[in-house]
Amino acid sequence: MSVVDEAVAEERFRRIYAAYERQVYAYCLRRIDRDEAIDCTADTFLVAWRRIADVPDGDTALPWLYRTAHHVIGDRYRSRTRSRALVDALKANPTTDQVDEPETVVVRREADTSVLDALRRLRPTDQEVLRLAVWEELSHREIGELLGCSAHAVDQRVHRAAKRLGRELHTKAEYASGVAPRFDAPGGE
Repeated sequence: MSVVDEAVAEERFRRIYAAYERQVYAYCLRRIDRDEAIDCTADTFLVAWRRIADVPDGDTALPWLYRTAHHVIGDRYRSRTRSRALVDALKANPTTDQVDEPETVVVRREADTSVLDALRRLRPTDQEVLRLAVWEELSHREIGELLGCSAHAVDQRVHRAAKRLGRELHTKAEYASGVAPRFDAPGGE
């Protein structure tokens, strides 16, 4: 982007911000508390700044900003929900009050290492779809939006990636012990 283009984009953003900041803040404030509304308004305009070329001109800019604010609020809500679920899970399974036996820790670390090693041997696309589904706990619809495909396509990708991960774990375990453990991906084939 040239200096002139940057200056034009910055001026356009300033006009949009000046014209719609109060409406976006009010939109957020009607849905969440004051502090969250301030943060979500700022995040909404951060998205607008980053995607200034996508912000429509004229009267259609405000609905675009409302839609963006809606997504920002939803993201915060999902993040807060995941955080609460993690805290609840940690409370339900307190590790600080209970010390595992050394043998348990060694076995758990070995299993974790085996899974991570198997994951690293997968194709990057398989790794990403499994990380998004399992670690980030995104729905298949959300993953589809992120990857630019349908939720059904994500269902298939997750299933196939889980099968490949199972084969990687199976191959390594079979090689290491001479015994073939069984791993079935969710949904089976």
